[in-house]
Amino acid sequence: MRKVYVTLTGLLVVSVVVQFYFAAFGVFTAPQNDSQFILHTTNGRFILPLLCLLCIGAAALAKAPGRLIGFTAIPFGLLIMQTVLFLIAGLIGSSPEKSNLAGQIILGLHAVNGLAILAVSIMLFLRARRFARGSSVVVEASAETAPASTGG
Repeated sequence: MRKVYVTLTGLLVVSVVVQFYFAAFGVFTAPQNDSQFILHTTNGRFILPLLCLLCIGAAALAKAPGRLIGFTAIPFGLLIMQTVLFLIAGLIGSSPEKSNLAGQIILGLHAVNGLAILAVSIMLFLRARRFARGSSVVVEASAETAPASTGG
């Protein structure tokens, strides 16, 4: 199950990188229209959330430490934040038809949050790989079995 966990976290990283490509594809295709973002939208609304949830489940089934399972949930939380940013922008009067400065500032955070998702996903993959190799378990076990210092 640890190998499945590592594989899923690796797929998550790949999907996040592909998400940036899909965003650039939509932005740099002329003339622009919403249909050019269909790949970005589909990956962001279906593939990425599914991979996040599968990673969390795999971490639990692999009996990862609680902190690692919690860390595995961070990309999913950041992904939810992507939608929240659009909701906030809409509440302050920004829409696809018209925009305002506050909305542009909020929506600019969509890219920054995307970078956070990428960074956390990479760290998650590295931690999952370390866990699968057993090195984090060995460190925790050796700390627990170390003799107590007598202080003297």
